[in-house]
Amino acid sequence: MLPRTRPAPSLAALTFGILSLGAGAAAPQSQELDTLLARAVERHQAGDLAGAADLYVQILTAVPGAARVRSNLGAAWAGLGRYEDAIDQYRQALQQIDEPSIRRNLAVALLKTGQAHEAASEAERALVAQPGDRDALLLLADCRLRLGEIQGAVDLLQPAASAAPDDKAIAYLLGTALLDLNRTGEAQVVMDRVFRDDSPESHVLLGSMYARRGQWPAAIGEYEKARAANPKLPLVNFLYGEALMKERNDWAGAASAFRAELEIDPNHYESNLLLGTLLREGGQADEALPRLEHAARLRGEDLAAKFSLGAAYLATGRMVEAQRLLEAVAAAAPGHLPTQMQLAVLYTRLGRPDDAAAARARVAQLTKEADARSFQGVRESISDLIGKSSDPAGGKKP
Repeated sequence: MLPRTRPAPSLAALTFGILSLGAGAAAPQSQELDTLLARAVERHQAGDLAGAADLYVQILTAVPGAARVRSNLGAAWAGLGRYEDAIDQYRQALQQIDEPSIRRNLAVALLKTGQAHEAASEAERALVAQPGDRDALLLLADCRLRLGEIQGAVDLLQPAASAAPDDKAIAYLLGTALLDLNRTGEAQVVMDRVFRDDSPESHVLLGSMYARRGQWPAAIGEYEKARAANPKLPLVNFLYGEALMKERNDWAGAASAFRAELEIDPNHYESNLLLGTLLREGGQADEALPRLEHAARLRGEDLAAKFSLGAAYLATGRMVEAQRLLEAVAAAAPGHLPTQMQLAVLYTRLGRPDDAAAARARVAQLTKEADARSFQGVRESISDLIGKSSDPAGGKKP
């Protein structure tokens, strides 16, 4: 959710790796490794991550048990975008030394690869080991929000906000979570206490409050101010795209905004889901598939992801996969009209006329009952399902 910049590793922190290499190294070799590590540190702090990584690898070849050097290699690879390699190095380092900072960095790398459940577990362990670790707390709250565990994020953030009432990062996450729960009064208190300036964060939160009230033109105006001030602020592009859909039926503008959000955070669930759905409904099912498959990996039990991915599989002729997903949605949400419509098409193509007729009958019945709500189009058909799980134990986002 929030951007996090990590300070360059201090020389003292990095050189500690050699001090813990062990007594087995001969003195000349130890001196050589100290020199090698000093060069690695210099390159790391200068931003030459590839050069630093090469030197860390040389050190670890000589002394595989240097856990902190291994962690430094993980940090260098993470900085280069090699998150899977970083994860492997962090895990190996943790087998040698249970260091909360290494575990926190592992959680960051896991989150970067879309493994939010695993990231939350590691962040929680880091926070338990160091209850005052603000970075671990923010990371865990971020994971909770990404997983749709909104109340869990609020429970985590409220004590922290009370202890540090002027911390904008905590307040931004807490305000976002409270708005997701439609607790606008409490969110307003958080905003008034912290965001008295003309910051992009304040415009995002104010826009979200307008959106909760259905005041979409005002929400769009606030999001546009936030985007003008900081177009890379997490969530602002997604929220802007969502507002464009609600207020203007601007599908092209919304798709562009979702793409912008995914450039900042490729693992944002709703942006992957809604962009994929817009592409599918626009007849671009092949392009939609990677987005929807990624959304399903991020929240596999969410009915919205199952429905839209199932519909995309149907559109691309992947009948077996489409049937599995669409029937799962129908079982969990029998009143969802678009699912019944998709099933009617699916069963017809599969040569199952009785099942197709039953699905069409269900479509007719639901259409008659649709005077209270509309299921047509991406806005209703998908937003109706987001956060609902086919797993009774799964969390649900109100």
